[in-house]
Amino acid sequence: MSINKLEDLEAWQEARKLCKGIYILTENYPKSEEYNLRKHMRESARGTASNIGEGFGRYFFKEKLKFYGIARGCLYEVKSDLYISFDAGYIKKEEILQKFINQVDKVEAKINGLINSINKQMRK
Repeated sequence: MSINKLEDLEAWQEARKLCKGIYILTENYPKSEEYNLRKHMRESARGTASNIGEGFGRYFFKEKLKFYGIARGCLYEVKSDLYISFDAGYIKKEEILQKFINQVDKVEAKINGLINSINKQMRK
């Protein structure tokens, strides 16, 4: 499959799914977390998808790598916040936590694929 536009990029598609899930998950977080954990999780999830998008839109390989790396960092923030949410009792079931961790891992694999692809192209 050829990738001609952002919407074709699997990493972005999967990050978008994760972001939507995080928005739904955090909807019922306590009011006390509105500007803390809830806000941070949403920003990090959005940052993952947005930085994949920005990297895709960049012309030079080094710029692409920079933004894909930032996306990966945002993704790890989401992962950490998911565990914190579970530990705080905001995520009630371990199966729900695992569903989100699996999606994070899927996005990570896609981002790593983008990074590896760019690195290979740079070595040519």
